[in-house]
Amino acid sequence: MKIKISFVEDNQVFYHALKLLLMESQLFDLVGMFSNAESFIKDFPFIKPEIVLMDINLPGMSGIEAIEKIKTDYPETKCIVLTVLEDDEKVFNSLKAGADGYLLKKNALEKLEENILLIKDGGAPITPVIAHKIINYFQSKEKSTFKEEFNNLNAREIQVLNYISEGLLNKEIAEKIFLSIDSIKKITQSIYEKLQVRNRSEAINKYFNQKR
Repeated sequence: MKIKISFVEDNQVFYHALKLLLMESQLFDLVGMFSNAESFIKDFPFIKPEIVLMDINLPGMSGIEAIEKIKTDYPETKCIVLTVLEDDEKVFNSLKAGADGYLLKKNALEKLEENILLIKDGGAPITPVIAHKIINYFQSKEKSTFKEEFNNLNAREIQVLNYISEGLLNKEIAEKIFLSIDSIKKITQSIYEKLQVRNRSEAINKYFNQKR
């Protein structure tokens, strides 16, 4: 079954490039194309895409506001930011709003299909330069600044949480730290329980939110 997908993009050149790429793919059912967030929010209940590609620098309502609205009303929808903006504020505000991935336009199209499949498999597609910003953010803070629930994480759980923030799947994390997939699943579940969250996105968002 094809993946139902929509995008919101106000740059006409990139709009048509996205349209062509998604329509030609055998993996996707392009159910909506929008140049502003307001129209997208209005039509969402009728099209209900599984995955949304969202520009954030839009006229009127910003993409970050639209993501927050969609994730509040339809939390199962996956939202991938697709933008030229890579400043820290936009990155972290997007993640706090509920974005499940963050890709820069300059190198997104050639691997877009791969990144959409990644998010379907439970990963978090993030452009390497953005992943580097996230890792730096983790590493630049002392553990003493954590809230009590984060102080409960042990060193291994913090290590796994860092890899989760990079978008690595359980299998990839297991290979990096030489543990079984079952062990990674147990560590991840422990992280969720200690942080009182349900999934990867909520864990990362809570981490960023309590430290800003």
